[in-house]
Amino acid sequence: MKPSLKHFFDSMGSYLARPGDESLQRLYSAHPEWRAPSTRVSIYGDFVRGHIRTAVEKLFPLLRGAVGAETWNALVEDYTLTRPARHHEVNRVGEGFPAFIADAVSSRGLPPYAPALARFEWSDFAVFASQAAAPEPVERLTPNPTLVVLEQPFRICAWVRARGQGVTREPEAGDELALLWRHPELLVTYYQEATPPALLVLKMAVEGLSAPEVAAATGMPEADILDAVARLSRDGLVLAPPA
Repeated sequence: MKPSLKHFFDSMGSYLARPGDESLQRLYSAHPEWRAPSTRVSIYGDFVRGHIRTAVEKLFPLLRGAVGAETWNALVEDYTLTRPARHHEVNRVGEGFPAFIADAVSSRGLPPYAPALARFEWSDFAVFASQAAAPEPVERLTPNPTLVVLEQPFRICAWVRARGQGVTREPEAGDELALLWRHPELLVTYYQEATPPALLVLKMAVEGLSAPEVAAATGMPEADILDAVARLSRDGLVLAPPA
């Protein structure tokens, strides 16, 4: 009886997780009727693993730099063994990497902020690639539909911003509510810590509150509220109706 298609893909998946002479021999032993040239299969295996490594390195450059080359290579090698490449879009290979990093912190001696940084970097890409469509134009103040909120035990937003200014110290411990969203016009990921003005403007957008209503309820000057709405609308955190 011919082997099932599932058997073929399972054995091929095992080979692709760790190409090499031994695993290649196991693949051919599992399918003795197969006549594909082994040199071509070997090239294909290296090609697939190379794509996985390239995708992970592209998605998590900050984490890669934080843990060092030797640790990074070992992490990617072991992550590849989990056979993450199951989606047609190659960048989705990184979706399970933050959870993998969280499980590896103690056993690999990773810095304690590594899981938070991995979550931040994956969210950066996921927001950029989001399929959520921004309504245009909106009739009232509206939250950006690509918005992602991360609760983190480290101040990753401040650290990422500081790195862009040449500061190399490690992230500070401390609760952070990080906001990440795709700018509706520039189509790049924006991020910031959830400041009181940002949370207030988001509340206005979610609950349909006007600036006079918020001013009456909070005692804040209406001009300050409108300034915050205008600034965060320019940044794309919220979408504002045409003036």
